[in-house]
Amino acid sequence: MKEKVKVIIADDIEIIAKSNKKIAMDNPNIEVIGIALNGKELYDMILNLKTDLVITDNKMPEMNGIDVIEKVDELEVKDKPDFILVTGDNNFELNKKCRELNVFGIVGKIAREKDLAYLINEYIELNKNKEIDVEKNEDLTQNNNEKIKEKQTGLLKRILNKIKKGV
Repeated sequence: MKEKVKVIIADDIEIIAKSNKKIAMDNPNIEVIGIALNGKELYDMILNLKTDLVITDNKMPEMNGIDVIEKVDELEVKDKPDFILVTGDNNFELNKKCRELNVFGIVGKIAREKDLAYLINEYIELNKNKEIDVEKNEDLTQNNNEKIKEKQTGLLKRILNKIKKGV
């Protein structure tokens, strides 16, 4: 990857937030740019920091994780971060809501270390593939532009030849 993935961690229990930070930082492609201890603080960080991924607890003071995700989803901005939701309440309604909001993944709060590390790795791999696709598209665009220029040049040459011949 060209740049590290910028991550914000949010959990109202500071020791869990720090633990999640350590799990994220174990991946060399990750840069943790902030830790929030409540939903309002997290939302403000998302608005003020350019972040790619947010790893957030669901139950937090001021705004829960789903509330933050919904507010970010409503923003009319181009580059919204992706979310991994950490929760102790993994139920059908929460899963349904996460699917509706395109949450990247859900991790149970208990024994989350391996699952969180796995999701972070999946996120990195997915973004590597996106980057490769973008590079391929740029190459294709450049090739298409060259072909268009060749056709335009050929057309102009034919038109000039006809003008010279008086047709």
